[in-house]
Amino acid sequence: MIETAIEVLSGLEIEWEIIVVDDGSSDRTALISEELSKTYQDVKLVKHEKNRGIGSAVNTGIISSSKKWIFYTDCDGQFNLSELEILWNLRHEADVISGFRRKRQDPLMRLMYSFAYNTLTYIIFFGGFKDVDASFKLFRRAIFDQVRIRSSSSVADLELLILPRKLGYRVRQIPVSHYPRRAGSVSCESYRKGIFAWVRIAPIMEMFVQLIQLRLRLWRGDV
Repeated sequence: MIETAIEVLSGLEIEWEIIVVDDGSSDRTALISEELSKTYQDVKLVKHEKNRGIGSAVNTGIISSSKKWIFYTDCDGQFNLSELEILWNLRHEADVISGFRRKRQDPLMRLMYSFAYNTLTYIIFFGGFKDVDASFKLFRRAIFDQVRIRSSSSVADLELLILPRKLGYRVRQIPVSHYPRRAGSVSCESYRKGIFAWVRIAPIMEMFVQLIQLRLRLWRGDV
């Protein structure tokens, strides 16, 4: 992922940095990133000693960034990084450009509870977005001088869209490619076999609580 990102960013001919947020992983992510940072000085590793959740990881990446634009994506290889150029070319027309998965390549059960989550957010917030939790987003850095991401769960992906829009920033969604997951697991699943999976209740409850907290914050104007 890092080497692909370097290739894509070099092709855009812009000043860049790559920040890898290691959210308390048990694999070799930190070690590999540290080795690559010795070769590429603009690759930086930020480590959480324990897992804090995807929202906290995204917030750490935002805080650690120094450029005028921030691009955020997962490191599981389900997106085509070369399509960052499409988002980059739209930066004069919007302040947030978010990809939505054109044809999502996930197991049926994952598609089902993702559909339920997107529907729930649409109801709670009286409207929504085509694909709330797609992790392929480009932001104007100045947004985060006004907006702070507080959700530790994947509700952060919704915050990243809904809070800038509430403050009058231009949000645009465009279709992007999506690929099957090749490795790793989903945080709300404890076991998977084929299309069936055992779902962990605790992460789902955490997401629901944080959705309600976000709804209350928006009513109060606390962004």
